[in-house]
Amino acid sequence: MSEIAALAQVQRPVVTMWASRYRGTDRPFPSPTEVRGKQRRYDGDEIVHWIQARELGNNDALEENLYLYAALDTGIDLSEDTVLEGISALLCLKWLLGDQLSELSPDDLLDEADDADPDDAFLYAELAALGASLGMFAEYVDRMVDSAYGPKQAFEALLAQRFRLLRTDLSDSAMSPRALNLCASITLAITDHDRHVFVDPSEGSSDLLVALRNSLPEYAEPMSMRNEASSPAARLARRRLTVHGWARQSPPVAGFGNGFALSGPSAFVVQYPSPSSLAYTDSRILSEIDDIAVQMAEDHVAVVVAPASALLDAQRDPSAARLRSDILRSDRVRAAVRLPEGLLPAKPGISLALWVLGPASEAVKPADRWSVVIDVGSRELDATTTEGLVSDVIAAMGDWDTIKAHAFQFGVLTRTSILLAEDKRGLTPARIRHPRARRVGADLAAKVLAHSDEIRRTQLELRQELRIPVEYRDSDRSLMPTIGQLLDSRELRQLSGNRIDPEDLFIGGAVRVIGADEVTGIRPVGGRGIDRLVFTTAYPNGRYTEPGDIVFCSGSRFGAIVDHDGSAVVVYPARVIRVTDPSSSGLIPDVIAGHLNASRLDSRPPGAIRSSATWKRWEVPRVPADRAAATIDAVRTLRDRRSAALQLLTEIEQLTSTLVDGLAHGVLAVGADIQLPQERAPQNAS
Repeated sequence: MSEIAALAQVQRPVVTMWASRYRGTDRPFPSPTEVRGKQRRYDGDEIVHWIQARELGNNDALEENLYLYAALDTGIDLSEDTVLEGISALLCLKWLLGDQLSELSPDDLLDEADDADPDDAFLYAELAALGASLGMFAEYVDRMVDSAYGPKQAFEALLAQRFRLLRTDLSDSAMSPRALNLCASITLAITDHDRHVFVDPSEGSSDLLVALRNSLPEYAEPMSMRNEASSPAARLARRRLTVHGWARQSPPVAGFGNGFALSGPSAFVVQYPSPSSLAYTDSRILSEIDDIAVQMAEDHVAVVVAPASALLDAQRDPSAARLRSDILRSDRVRAAVRLPEGLLPAKPGISLALWVLGPASEAVKPADRWSVVIDVGSRELDATTTEGLVSDVIAAMGDWDTIKAHAFQFGVLTRTSILLAEDKRGLTPARIRHPRARRVGADLAAKVLAHSDEIRRTQLELRQELRIPVEYRDSDRSLMPTIGQLLDSRELRQLSGNRIDPEDLFIGGAVRVIGADEVTGIRPVGGRGIDRLVFTTAYPNGRYTEPGDIVFCSGSRFGAIVDHDGSAVVVYPARVIRVTDPSSSGLIPDVIAGHLNASRLDSRPPGAIRSSATWKRWEVPRVPADRAAATIDAVRTLRDRRSAALQLLTEIEQLTSTLVDGLAHGVLAVGADIQLPQERAPQNAS
């Protein structure tokens, strides 16, 4: 059901509601074809046809996208693991050939695989294991790639099934995108992708290198060195990294065991747990990290992610404690970072940590050696935190002058001798540093005066007398026209929202965006935007709003607002109602939007997904034509007063925030008897 929700582009509970809502109807929700424990599986074609017949969901390409979410149950005598490995091998072969696989016979496919992988290091055996079904799977892979717009995206969609397939070697070692993004950002900040070889000694791990490649420019040609083990996870990792464009350099002849050595600039990118190290103890993890630290040269760096129990927490295992002490004494641990919980989805209670290792400096005396210890265990790994961490790590990789010149946002500079002495209680900073920007009292005082003046100006504006003459009368009890009727008479026009790629929307864009979130009040209007050049070139048929347009949403998310400024971009599923001539027709946008919002058109029976009334049957009020101009003026006056009141509230909040900020940093004081210091007081101070 989770994959049905992903296919239909709806929330997971919606699928359960469909199954309940349409039970007992002429077209009920399809029955599961198989039940495994509590997991129900459905026929993909039946699901697609049912959703299309009911006109549900938000995906217009259901049949095409089905190949991305279909379970790997074929009904033939092949295990899911064999199918997963075979499809991933076909995706890799398609990447290497760049042709339609279905145009080749099974024998030709095996010949091409033999040419691409003559030593059967990552590809050939998986294709041969598909046997007589190879041609069928080749056609499936072609359709899958077409649905995903490329082999890379299709490969990631396939690998996303690792959680459903109960592949514990893959799912239990998968880190969240936030953690992968942080590791990639740190690695790129301390390396040069044109010079460094990125080394992953673990067996079967690929997430970090994929995240790193996704952060590099498309034209980059990065080089990797990986463990050449023959396990299924290691072969899968080699196929995945091949599809993502990683070039391969041969590892040391003896592998990555004790005493291995590398020459030239290298960056170790290592993750624990990896598919091959799920059962590793803290001692085993630290032993492998020690092997890396021992052989590191001056042009080597390392980014290591592992459980905090191994890298930071108080260590009860004497062997692990001794290994960690040896690594710290090597003067290579430049930064030690405690990360928040929840970065390992399969085991959200496990806290991860990160070590950044660099070259040891022989010029620094053992007593003067240091590391930067960072604790962000209570913070979210958002863009701000990630940026601050990367900045602190870059400074930690420098020399003593760099350290002294850097204002750490999170890091605490700690002597190695102190860390070793306190290691029984774990590698914890003496205090957790929170970002604290420098405040200048004169600047804050000027802001206080500016906000105070603005508050006084707005208060004077609000004190102006407000008079709106009204008269009461009996209702004429005539029926209000519906939107559909007014569309037929061309007094209203309806415009669909623009279908915009979410990646093109960002905070603070030049062109305002109004979508379902803005209409329903989840986001403020003007919070999101789109670049004008992007909108013009990527969406040549896109439309802007005009002043007075009513933007609304119907269905499970309802709301209506008036765009008084115009020149905004309305994003589907939001729509636009445009009044042709408000003055002569008596159709006032503010009155219509207010009436729709007050009518509770979003109400629906329990269990229903949508209201029974479609938006074309909504009734809208009409003001007498001779009263239209006065009504527009009255509504505009009230809107201006509301805007001024909101501006007053905003200025008061900003004044309060500025004052509190200055008091907290000790650069402002409040009181009638405050005296300026003589040496700083201006000549004509009063």
